[in-house]
Amino acid sequence: MDCKKYIDERIGRLKNIMSEKGIDTVILKKPENVFYFSNFNPVLNSHPAVMIISLDEEPCLLVHSIRYVHACEEGKIKNVKIYGKWGANVPLAIHPVDAVRTLLGKRNRKLGLELDYCSAGFCSEVDDKLCPDEVVSISSEINMMKIIKDPYEIGCIRRSAALVDKGVEVTIDYLKQGYSEAEACTQGQYAMRRMWHEKFPEAEVCGFGTSEGGMIDSLHVWCLSNGHIAYGCDCPRHYHPQPGDLTLPMAWAKTDGYHAENERTVIVGELDSYKQNAYDGMLKARESIFRILKPGVTFEELYLAAAKVYSERGFDSILPGRVGHGVGCSAHEFPSLERGNLLRLQPGMVMTVEPGLMDKTWGGVRHSDTVLITEDGCELLTRFDTGAIVIECGDLRAERAD
Repeated sequence: MDCKKYIDERIGRLKNIMSEKGIDTVILKKPENVFYFSNFNPVLNSHPAVMIISLDEEPCLLVHSIRYVHACEEGKIKNVKIYGKWGANVPLAIHPVDAVRTLLGKRNRKLGLELDYCSAGFCSEVDDKLCPDEVVSISSEINMMKIIKDPYEIGCIRRSAALVDKGVEVTIDYLKQGYSEAEACTQGQYAMRRMWHEKFPEAEVCGFGTSEGGMIDSLHVWCLSNGHIAYGCDCPRHYHPQPGDLTLPMAWAKTDGYHAENERTVIVGELDSYKQNAYDGMLKARESIFRILKPGVTFEELYLAAAKVYSERGFDSILPGRVGHGVGCSAHEFPSLERGNLLRLQPGMVMTVEPGLMDKTWGGVRHSDTVLITEDGCELLTRFDTGAIVIECGDLRAERAD
């Protein structure tokens, strides 16, 4: 499916917002937002890409000279301009804001910037060189635009969901065989890569890098056990799960810029009564959310439904801060399923449902699914085993010693 028409529709919606708020020009620098409005991901952002959208001018994608061919071939914006010196390319200027000034001039303007992202240095440079009449934040408006996914975005997330299902499934299979967290995760990641090039060979799996690094491969699998689960996101270790343990394999993936995740807490052997109560509570908390997960329900209602289950089981002191979050170009996207969020669910929203408990003294429990809100309910995009997962595993170290 070609995303060009959806890119044009997004720019059109943003221009409507700009017109309503009297904003003449929006300058975007956050990689995920530049991608959302252009379909261009430079992967490495040490030379940032900039999207310039004005009410009275053609949208412009401004990239460093080294990214010019890449931007022309993969982006969906015809008007690509360059800054910075590389090879025979002739740039507008050496530095990006100087190039923006060349494009826009110093006319009196009301500018929209991502003030929740842009550095103070960048904002100061814009003020000094562009001399706008006023600078306002456009961050919340873009966040609200991005919470409703179009068919192209949903298609990308579906592919990502299939990949993370495979990653978690294979990781659990290797845990059953007695492999360590790290070894099992490696096999899960191999399986995701094989599935990618066998089923989705045209899809790009790059992520969005930072100003000092890139993300060529967004296919991630990791696994944490017991107290290590409380770290949330950390490197798996060469630990072999033992009877009585809780272990949590997790997989993330992006295809063509869009994220999905699957996380499954695994019981090894038999748990003590405290851990079993937490695990059973997690499954009940999920049920309480899915029972009401449909358009019109507030995000707070989802949180309160899960929190009620945990409170009734004696876990008031370690209630989660949220029980899920939006996903899209980012792994953790606006909004959160949390207390106080009175936004109502709408068809086309994609989010995780992951009511969990974590405590360093014993570990944690969490299943995370990527979910699409439909016209009359919801659809699970991740489909690997959503119930209790119990394994019996040995320790391969002894076998290898033999």
